[in-house]
Amino acid sequence: MSQQLEWVNWPDPKSVTKGYENLSKYSEAYIKRKQQYPDYQPSNNAINIALELEEKGYVKIENFLDIKQIDLLHQKVEEILNDANHPANQGKISQEDARKDKLYIQVLQPFLNTPEIFPFVFNDFIIDVAGAYLDCMPALCTCNLRKSFITNLPEGGTQIYHSDPNSPRFLKFFIYLNDVDLNSGPFCYVEGSHTKKFEVNGHNWNKQYNWDLNIINQIYGEDKVKYLTAKKGDLLIADTNGWHRGTKPLDNERTMLTIDYACHPEFFEDSGFQFKKSDFDKLDDKYKPLCDFLKLI
Repeated sequence: MSQQLEWVNWPDPKSVTKGYENLSKYSEAYIKRKQQYPDYQPSNNAINIALELEEKGYVKIENFLDIKQIDLLHQKVEEILNDANHPANQGKISQEDARKDKLYIQVLQPFLNTPEIFPFVFNDFIIDVAGAYLDCMPALCTCNLRKSFITNLPEGGTQIYHSDPNSPRFLKFFIYLNDVDLNSGPFCYVEGSHTKKFEVNGHNWNKQYNWDLNIINQIYGEDKVKYLTAKKGDLLIADTNGWHRGTKPLDNERTMLTIDYACHPEFFEDSGFQFKKSDFDKLDDKYKPLCDFLKLI
């Protein structure tokens, strides 16, 4: 395979979804964000973490999050997903029924329906790291609250290797609401792949969304494949332009919060994520720019 393989590295347009088109849109959005918040400056600590992210594409910070806050959020998620008729249950199916034929179910509009996530999405350190990596005032984008089940179903969806096309450069934070070991469906990430893509026999990586596990592992090497196990309270951070997947839980179910930060609306369009105007009005002014890309209702 090595004789047929050609690497394409950031910021080569071949390494980016939609190439020049998205790079141009990203550049314009980045400049606009810098001009909009010219006084933004991340801390030195956040810059150091951003440099590690730049190199590897991911970082794990242990014992960072408040366990009590995680437990409160986990309790709320269980309440929502146990009830098929709960307005925040996106699939309108209970956990009991979902386990029969679903890989996972999730909460609808987490910003609206689970204010228990606010200590995380408005965490000063998380915001600082996001801004350091983006080199500008970050803003909230996608947010998911998902529970993955132990099933006999084949791997599918986000459990297959993919690279997120949301932005040429953005950052995702992963918070497990329970301990996750190798048998609990850990997040899997290919180190360094956020800036290093490939062409095989002239076939660009971006010609297909999902790639076979064996092909990706062979191209990058097994030593670059990281299964990010973590204890409740640990924080995982990744630029998911890198190849990644969620592995299937084998022994224990996994519940996870993910939060995206970027310098433009993801996919350069309205994401549809909503935020209560009443909650926005209560925010300290320093947090309000984070909601620039959310729809206030």
